[in-house]
Amino acid sequence: MLMRSRQRGVALITVLLVFALVAVLAAEMLRRSQLNLRSVGNLIETRQAWYFALSGEAFARQLLARQVQGNYQTDRLTDAWAKAGQMQPFEIDNGRMKVEIFDLQGRFNLNNVVNEVGQVVPEGVAQFQRLLAVLQLNPRYADEWQDWVDKDQQRAPAGAEDADYPNYRTAGRPETDVSALRLLRSMTPEDYAKLAPHVAALPASGTAINVNTADEIVLRALSPIITEPKAAQIVARQLSEGFPDVPTFQEAEGIGAAEQLPSLSANSSYFEVVVTVNYANRYQRLRTVLRRDNQSGQATFAVISRQRSPLIDDMGL
Repeated sequence: MLMRSRQRGVALITVLLVFALVAVLAAEMLRRSQLNLRSVGNLIETRQAWYFALSGEAFARQLLARQVQGNYQTDRLTDAWAKAGQMQPFEIDNGRMKVEIFDLQGRFNLNNVVNEVGQVVPEGVAQFQRLLAVLQLNPRYADEWQDWVDKDQQRAPAGAEDADYPNYRTAGRPETDVSALRLLRSMTPEDYAKLAPHVAALPASGTAINVNTADEIVLRALSPIITEPKAAQIVARQLSEGFPDVPTFQEAEGIGAAEQLPSLSANSSYFEVVVTVNYANRYQRLRTVLRRDNQSGQATFAVISRQRSPLIDDMGL
């Protein structure tokens, strides 16, 4: 009887061990299944946020397309596209979406310092130097940027060519993003943050500055005769009515036609669309650079670049 009792005890312990093992395996399978479901859910939600961002870009295109209908002549800060960022964020399923549109021709085009064949354009370099002076930044950035994008290896007075960069080479061509400024030998993070809002990297060299959308800093960099008070007056008019054309701008501000100004315009072709999406507590930011062309009163668009990132600094949406 004692032997049978011991055998039954061993059998019971064995059964309990088997059940415990099965329970552990089942719990692990359930945990992995839940992780897989959560992972798939994250992918779906991230993808959905991306599609919402694309819809915001489509909305921006509609606003920009509406501008060329009828008697299209100007792009101003009083237009509907320029006020998109002031609108309340769109309510979407399980989240919100904000659309902003910026005129990139209201900024200095960094690629204006060279022409189509990679040769230095002195007027473009001079304008960049004036922009740096207005911002009180290191003047050598102009020479370093000139050497960064030109085709030759002839060092500007305060510039830097391939031999001055131990870990990489200069671009030797126009750049596609303003972040390339970070690679300049003397550039600091603080100076980059101060300069970046006033510059763009557009694919066309020699793009004109839109007098209706340029900010006070860029306006002052156009010419020494545009002082700080005069630039403030121009900005005030931009916010009220703007200028119908460049001659009106020059006449209103007392700028003679003989003044050596960079290429100016009253309309634009290049815009940046920034769409910020909060969907299911997931943030997605899409930055799209568009080129808008006017074909007989109909707008056509080309995507120059798209950048997206879930890591954004504006989390108040």
